[in-house]
Amino acid sequence: MTTSALPTVAHSRVERTTALGRAVVFLVLFSPFYLLPRLFSVGPVVMVVVLLVVSFLFLRSEGRSLSVLGLELSWRTPRDLLFGWVGGALLIVIMAVGVRLALPHPWLRNPGFRISAAMFSLLYLLAGNGVEELIFRGYSFERLIVAIGHWPAQIVTALLFAVFHIAEGWPWRTALIGTTAGSLLFGLVFVRWRSVPAALGVHAAGNWVRDLLLDDPPTPKTLYAPLAPRMWSSREQMLAMAIFTVVTLIACAVLSASISRQRREAAALSRT
Repeated sequence: MTTSALPTVAHSRVERTTALGRAVVFLVLFSPFYLLPRLFSVGPVVMVVVLLVVSFLFLRSEGRSLSVLGLELSWRTPRDLLFGWVGGALLIVIMAVGVRLALPHPWLRNPGFRISAAMFSLLYLLAGNGVEELIFRGYSFERLIVAIGHWPAQIVTALLFAVFHIAEGWPWRTALIGTTAGSLLFGLVFVRWRSVPAALGVHAAGNWVRDLLLDDPPTPKTLYAPLAPRMWSSREQMLAMAIFTVVTLIACAVLSASISRQRREAAALSRT
């Protein structure tokens, strides 16, 4: 290593250390929400506003803006949200087709479906999942990538996301498998497009279309569902979970390949 390279290496280390410290401070600041969610109950709309303000302040202290997270006041934000929503909805439709082919239960229209309940659910998911994305795939995730690299940041974030769902009352097995795979997907969406709204679109659409097509027993926000005449067996539940996980991981593999190609193209342009 040449002497002239030493300041660059030292600067890089300081940058990574600073980024890690800021990510930790951000996560600790909002840890009551994801570690003790039932004791830290604040409306999701209020939490979205708080998270946007705090993210803005963190970024401003670094001389950056919310555009780093894809949250600028431009057409990019609703565009990314819409494209993410379409992608998330398509994934759940593919999963629903897989469940329909794999399980014998008849699919019927739910006579108790209420469009008002479904639309309210969509608005609530956009706010509630917006809180989760701003915490787990927002500023802290972007700083963790700088500090420790993309995949280590993905693993740390996925584990925190699983802990959050376990604290919410989810079975630990579902949280460790289903939400970890989901976290990897949302994280890859953010990395590919540098956009929290895109990750939010995938997240909210996935939850909404799942409720629309896969809830059994159905709720007023369920349009069609595999209505079993009995409780699903353990084998059927595991098969459905396997279908969800495999489809999610395939989507992750496609996104990972797209990110690798994007980086190769960027590196080739930087050399010219």
